Amino acid sequence: MTASATFMIMTPWGRVGSNLFLNSLGQAVGPMAHKFANENFNLLRDPDAQLAWTRAYYTAEDAPDLVGSKQNMLSVGDRAKMSDLLAELAVPLIRLRRVNVLRVAVSLLRAEIYAARSLEQTGVRVWGVRSDREPLGPEPLDPKRFVQVAAHAQFADGLLNAFSPATRTLDIDYRQLEGGGDLAVEQVCDWLGVAVHKKARPAFNKATPDDLAQAVPNLASLRDALRKSPLRSLEWMFDA
Repeated sequence: MTASATFMIMTPWGRVGSNLFLNSLGQAVGPMAHKFANENFNLLRDPDAQLAWTRAYYTAEDAPDLVGSKQNMLSVGDRAKMSDLLAELAVPLIRLRRVNVLRVAVSLLRAEIYAARSLEQTGVRVWGVRSDREPLGPEPLDPKRFVQVAAHAQFADGLLNAFSPATRTLDIDYRQLEGGGDLAVEQVCDWLGVAVHKKARPAFNKATPDDLAQAVPNLASLRDALRKSPLRSLEWMFDA
């Protein structure tokens, strides 16, 4: 039998809380038989292979009750054909965004530092701060690279915003996931028509505090670099 509920989460790139959300969703549905694929398009790069995998994944006869996947927009090889396929298969789409691309950039650069240090200490790159670990302390960031990453995040968010298949679509913003994402997860479960069996316990800590000055000692340098760039109109996002 095919799955009774399916979904695809599409993110613009990274640092939008998608791993937290997928983990919390798995906890919330509890004993319900489910399977989630997590950004396998990063390795499966051929556009036709991505389409073939998507069709097979969502139409498998031996599928559990809930079948979902998470992909990022930049890894999708043929966005138009993927859009058409999701519409054909009637796979509901969850667009998980983080409109504040400056905070995306800060989060990504800090995650790179955290991953590099975890590699030195344990031999494994760790990108998310597990709930039993201490987050990264204050670290200066390279202003030039900050602007480049923010521009890339803005580009990716634009691609996701334009990705609008003719299928049921739910938009979730990063801020809805703060505090563990319980309300967002419950909203999604209700939207998908699946039961919430238990409250999810956040598996990850927030890696960067809301007050960016606490995380980035040279925040003024980042502001100055942004003012001199084509992204100058986004300066308000530092304080949003």
